[in-house]
Amino acid sequence: MKLTRKLAVTLLTSAGLAAALTPLTASPVAAASMHGCSYPRVCVYDGSYSSGTLIGWFQDTYYQNMPAEIRNKPDAVVNTRNDDSVWLIDTGATPDRYICIPANTAVNLGNYAHPNGTTWANDVDTIKIFGDPDDGKCSGTNQVRQGTVPANWP
Repeated sequence: MKLTRKLAVTLLTSAGLAAALTPLTASPVAAASMHGCSYPRVCVYDGSYSSGTLIGWFQDTYYQNMPAEIRNKPDAVVNTRNDDSVWLIDTGATPDRYICIPANTAVNLGNYAHPNGTTWANDVDTIKIFGDPDDGKCSGTNQVRQGTVPANWP
């Protein structure tokens, strides 16, 4: 075997061994599940996210009405998405209102006052997951925010 060929075989073997010994790390787009909600889903719960029952999940990035069997039933939400914020919308309010859940956040909706004088628990019937481009924030922050759905939206 020529010296050049031996050197090439040695280098390839060394590179393969180094790759085999290098620990694998998770890619930034890979996320872990949270409270029984798998990435890249947004899950809603009857009861708290830590002890309630998962009643539905969403992962498409368009405006979606919740199915009739869970409409106005969620008490909690878990957003496992890394860089997408979520609006939970109450279309029964006039005008329509939303609560924004930032990326990688779990929220008990009963902890947030709704403008109607109650809380957000049992008051959401529609969801909008914001896909690319989205920074996963709500009004520029990683805090839950509320607002009024703009006229003529979506």
